[in-house]
Amino acid sequence: MIVRLPTAKLLNPKFPSGRFWSRRREIFLKNLVMKIIKIDYKNPAPLLIKKAAKIIKEGGIVVAPTETVYAIFGNGLNEETVKKILKLKKRKKDKGFDLTLYPYEKIFKFIQFNPLIPKILEKFPDQPLSFALPRKAPLPGFLNPGFKTVAFHFFFSKLDKELFKYIDIPLIGTSANISELPDVSSAEEVLNYFRHTFGSSFEPDLILDGGKLNKRKPSAIIELAGTDIKVIREGDILGSSAQKELEKIKKDTSIL
Repeated sequence: MIVRLPTAKLLNPKFPSGRFWSRRREIFLKNLVMKIIKIDYKNPAPLLIKKAAKIIKEGGIVVAPTETVYAIFGNGLNEETVKKILKLKKRKKDKGFDLTLYPYEKIFKFIQFNPLIPKILEKFPDQPLSFALPRKAPLPGFLNPGFKTVAFHFFFSKLDKELFKYIDIPLIGTSANISELPDVSSAEEVLNYFRHTFGSSFEPDLILDGGKLNKRKPSAIIELAGTDIKVIREGDILGSSAQKELEKIKKDTSIL
């Protein structure tokens, strides 16, 4: 059963006064009820997952909760989808997107495998990690242009795993915020960022509301080149103790 979002705060958003903003509010409310659906992201209903997968395959944009923050999902191999997400986030083209694909063995069709990956995952089994590795030809030039490496998520929620039963392509999995602004942990915060887009060609096509998430940073990003390990983004876990563990993994691998 699909449950529409009834939250009073969301159905009575504050807009500036004036005829223009009155019309924007009408458009916002008209689209809102159809676009936001409650979901148990730890045990998602198959009907909702199929709906989200269909939207993504058709070039649409879905916002959903993850293990860290709310994220925007879209087909990373579709140039129009990439353009829409850039416009939605007001993001510069010279800033790359993280990608996601499950199971993770499929990722190595698009980036080079590195033997450090399983060792790092074994050391931090329950942590949200992403790895940036040299890209391969199947990734199109319009995706992260100018980047020699591309970051893929190596952590997956139940929602992710269910979604990839119906999708077999890399998805953009980027935080659902305006570029350079704070990440969001609720559907209400998502709407605060994106309500101005309703009625436009780059509006979100579906927002899955999994409730308020615990405050967390996005995943740590680790760039790997041979045995070199470079932390691009620390996330929640990569403090000084984790850095020491990474150096130990690097040293042990070098000896081998």
